[in-house]
Amino acid sequence: MARSLSVRRRILAVLAGGFCGAVIRYVLSTLIQGLAGKSWPYDILFINVTGAFVLAFVTILADATFLIGPTRRLFINIGFLGAYTTFSSLALGDVLLFASNRWLPALLYLVISALGGVLAVLLGDWSGQWFISNARRTSVHTATISRTTKKLPTRPF
Repeated sequence: MARSLSVRRRILAVLAGGFCGAVIRYVLSTLIQGLAGKSWPYDILFINVTGAFVLAFVTILADATFLIGPTRRLFINIGFLGAYTTFSSLALGDVLLFASNRWLPALLYLVISALGGVLAVLLGDWSGQWFISNARRTSVHTATISRTTKKLPTRPF
């Protein structure tokens, strides 16, 4: 019984994350296309690069078991980011540019997407490491202060 609840909980986490990721993707895509137009896949590029950053950041925090447990990781990485970013969208954006004989923009989009994704993962990894380092430093500092204040004798005035 406990195992089936755990499986249900994980499936619900992925479903809920997927729903949220799909809705956010739709809203952002519509907003970006409204602002920048549809002549170049700005929306897909932005979504894929930010998704790469979030995926790396969350993975670093989850691997350090800091704030993100297995269910939250499923919600964010598999559900949310699975619906938020897709390689097929990147490929479609590029194929549409190539099909309209826009070779330079198509190649530029492909290179920026690949390099932007890798750079976003590196930045997300670094940000996660930095966040963990600062959080640990803060918790050690707080623990040190609370221990030293307990040792101080109180003097009546």
